[in-house]
Amino acid sequence: MTKKWIIPVAVSSLALLLFFWFKITRFQALYYTYNDMYIFLQSSCSWLDGRPVLYENVWGYDDRIHNNYAMLLWGPLIYVFGAYGAFAVQTALSLLSYGLLLYQIGRRLPVWAMWLVMGVLLLGPVWFWFNDHPGIGWHPELTYFPLSILFLLALLSSRTSWFLVTAVLLLLVKEDGALLAGALHLGFISVQYLTANPKLSIFGILTRSRFWVVLGGWATLFVVGMLFLSYKNHSTEPEPRLQQALAVMTSGLHDADFINRHLTLLLHTFLLLLPSICLLFYGLYRTGWRQVGSVLLVYTLAQVALLFSNWVQGATYYGTNPLFDLVSLTWPPRFVLVYAFSVVYVLTIWFLFGLGEERSRPRWQPMVLGTLLVVIQFAIVPYARADFRLLTILRDMATHRFDPRKEPFLPASDMAVINRLASIIPARSSVFVFDYLIPVFHKHYNIWPTEKQWEDADIAIIPNDDFQQLSERLPRVMKYPNRAVRLDTYTIYITPAYEPYLRAAQNPGR
Repeated sequence: MTKKWIIPVAVSSLALLLFFWFKITRFQALYYTYNDMYIFLQSSCSWLDGRPVLYENVWGYDDRIHNNYAMLLWGPLIYVFGAYGAFAVQTALSLLSYGLLLYQIGRRLPVWAMWLVMGVLLLGPVWFWFNDHPGIGWHPELTYFPLSILFLLALLSSRTSWFLVTAVLLLLVKEDGALLAGALHLGFISVQYLTANPKLSIFGILTRSRFWVVLGGWATLFVVGMLFLSYKNHSTEPEPRLQQALAVMTSGLHDADFINRHLTLLLHTFLLLLPSICLLFYGLYRTGWRQVGSVLLVYTLAQVALLFSNWVQGATYYGTNPLFDLVSLTWPPRFVLVYAFSVVYVLTIWFLFGLGEERSRPRWQPMVLGTLLVVIQFAIVPYARADFRLLTILRDMATHRFDPRKEPFLPASDMAVINRLASIIPARSSVFVFDYLIPVFHKHYNIWPTEKQWEDADIAIIPNDDFQQLSERLPRVMKYPNRAVRLDTYTIYITPAYEPYLRAAQNPGR
């Protein structure tokens, strides 16, 4: 066997490492300041400091809101490296899954299939956007994509141990992991059935016991996970998000604005999935449109189930979040489920159906198709997502030290003191700082105005004009006594125990 997979694997690995550098650069330039990523950084490793499992300072007991138990696996790495640890986990999973996938494509399919999949699906603009996750940086749900690829490879290998490992990892990411894994598994055995029965429709699988065992197994795991989450949520200080979402959806069905906005979001979702759908059709075209109706029916049913789950989760924010359109169906932590299924289903069809005879197709065809599908993504992503403008991102990164919208709050003199302070205070210190400074203290326990902190702060940093009235929170979030030290743009509140660190940060040469 020729090693035709080596160059594509090397190219994809280099691209992923460059993207890892891009993420670190964006992070250090303070583009990721919304609280979500920092929730997960804290919840992943707070147990290492003797705090409750998955505890964080925004909502408190985060395990009562989501089943994000895979975070505990990444906790030790995040404990040491903070946000860089989370980026490293995502990169490592991508390197592993992409390398193994391209190797399998190289063994089973034509060479051009590796480049087409890599350019359009694995590293295309849609992938770039949701892995950048503008404004936030990272969610554990983003690991669904590489884990879904590993799950497919486990199914192809027929190795029970690998199947169990990848299945458990998907389950532990979040409560909807069972839904995604079930869709992937059912999609796989459906295509297997069609492969074994080329003259039959998909409805024949309903007579097979294996189908019902797989469906029942994943449905049971999903229901058990939701019941477990409901028990945790209602046992103390209930936050009935599901009931709130269902109430919003029920009333929204009579609201023209609710309906129109969701139809628009469905259109945006379809457009973001369009490149993968085109490759699905291309695979079917190369096999003479084999069982096309059955293939599309399976795809549609699975996506409807995943979209409904995303709809329920996003509906909670309708009418309460001014950025609703950005945190609903096309929000990266939700969109990644439908994207992961779409990509894995395309790969399943290609692996099990094959791609037809090479001699009957012009060689330029895949190259032209791939180029077209990459180019249209550059138009689709900014149309569907108002928070992503790639050229603006690259220009701002090249011409500004920090996010230009935040630069007025980031004078060099103050930032020098604040950066030194963050680096010399004791590890895992509790701090209460202005939003734009949160990334600077990513290895510490940031405190938010929700006042759910496990321990009060030893340091607070607030803008001098205090336009958010953060100083009003100090009696409830900071230790006393403390004193104020005024800088050019910020005032630092410091407890006696931490004053030596502030003096060292202000006078680094002494």
